[in-house]
Amino acid sequence: MTTHTIQRWLTLTALTVVTFLLLLDDTAVAVAQPAIQLRLGLNLQGLQWVINVYTLTIAAFILLAGQLADRFGRRRVYLAGLAIFTLASLGAGLASSEAQLIAMRAVQGLGAALVTPTALAIIADAFPRSQRATALGIWAGVSASALGLGPLVGALINDSLGWRWIFLINVPVGMAVWILARAVLRAGRPPRPSLRLDAAGAVISGTGLLALILGLTQANAAGWLSVRIVSLFLGAALCLALFIRHERMTADPLLRLSLFKDRAFAGANIQILLATSVMCSLFFFLALYLQTVLGYSALEAGAGLLPLTVTIVLVGPFAGRLADRIGPRVPVSTGMLLLAGALLGLSGLSVDSSISSLVPWLALAGFAIGLVTAPTTATAMGSTDTDGYGSAAAVFSTFQTTGLTLGIAIMGAILASFGPGAAFARTIGDSHHEAFVRGFSTALTVNAVIALLAVVVALAMLRPTRGSSGPPNGAVSEETGP
Repeated sequence: MTTHTIQRWLTLTALTVVTFLLLLDDTAVAVAQPAIQLRLGLNLQGLQWVINVYTLTIAAFILLAGQLADRFGRRRVYLAGLAIFTLASLGAGLASSEAQLIAMRAVQGLGAALVTPTALAIIADAFPRSQRATALGIWAGVSASALGLGPLVGALINDSLGWRWIFLINVPVGMAVWILARAVLRAGRPPRPSLRLDAAGAVISGTGLLALILGLTQANAAGWLSVRIVSLFLGAALCLALFIRHERMTADPLLRLSLFKDRAFAGANIQILLATSVMCSLFFFLALYLQTVLGYSALEAGAGLLPLTVTIVLVGPFAGRLADRIGPRVPVSTGMLLLAGALLGLSGLSVDSSISSLVPWLALAGFAIGLVTAPTTATAMGSTDTDGYGSAAAVFSTFQTTGLTLGIAIMGAILASFGPGAAFARTIGDSHHEAFVRGFSTALTVNAVIALLAVVVALAMLRPTRGSSGPPNGAVSEETGP
């Protein structure tokens, strides 16, 4: 194994570990909510902000991160984002008030926004085409598994060390990975200091994404047709229209709209939006079902999800290699079809189901998600040249983040439609568990329909094969990397 090869895989290790931490931090915090509430005296609204402000800040800055990486260099922006996230984690772990914790969570989100698309662009640039899909498969598989492992890891840390260590554990890991990343990350494509930052585009897009994510996270509590939520959605739509008009006119746009002329790139982003909405809501509400209805602890619920998360990690690299040979259409459409089947199987759960009865469906869902994530990621990144990796990664990450919030909001709305007992089975009591199960079963069926819609998108928009003429639409054909 050559020095360059070792450097590439060390690079992937550093980037994957940090991405895992970023996503894990989002889900693990949910487990510690009761402990945080008791220690800091937060009300329900304060707890919601502790969770949501992280995602909101990511959404607000993620597109700008892509342009910052292009101007100042991906390595520099990545290291800066990791340092910000690590220091903010220290601040969150030491927070003594609600305001301090929420502020530090917002700064964590800023660091995550800088790291996430930059990491994806660095991986795409570091690996030659023959290895890129496999590398992206590992990154995508580990990233997806973090969402499912969050409750388990959060419960382990909270029960053994206390809730503060959910944040503090990021400090030594973040410092170690920062040192490793500084040593192994190569400069990559040279910075473009002449690139003018699209400040107006950043403000418009950030405002629009904030309005969209805020509307989705508050819609179930305030009512989807309430004046506030409708206003937020209308504001998001207005910002989108203004953003598209502005990007067409500016010399150095925040988002290269020409990317969406490529059907495969557009299809990959629609695909990750739909797939993530299904996947994240499945993780979140399965953990809730195991704890509120079946009575498992957070630790037991997290362990019960291992057939789902482990299978994703194992299948991801295989799916990446498969897509590199035959194209993304077959693995992605097959994966979403299998996921629809797994969701329909899970929809037969009841108030007295056991984890063992769910394991086959969980394993099938993990296999299906593993087939989807890597080819979709590789398709999005392979639809542009190396100079466009930063912008492509930022767009892809934006669709992924939106999908996460959208899925939880839709499933939450379906559960809420079955009455307050369905949405709050933990506090209402056993008499309402039936309502929760009916709502959850219906939501799983709706998600199965969304998965089938994603099959149609894959068949219509993703390429069947790479073909013999090289990479699509101007993507580099030579083997890049050191």
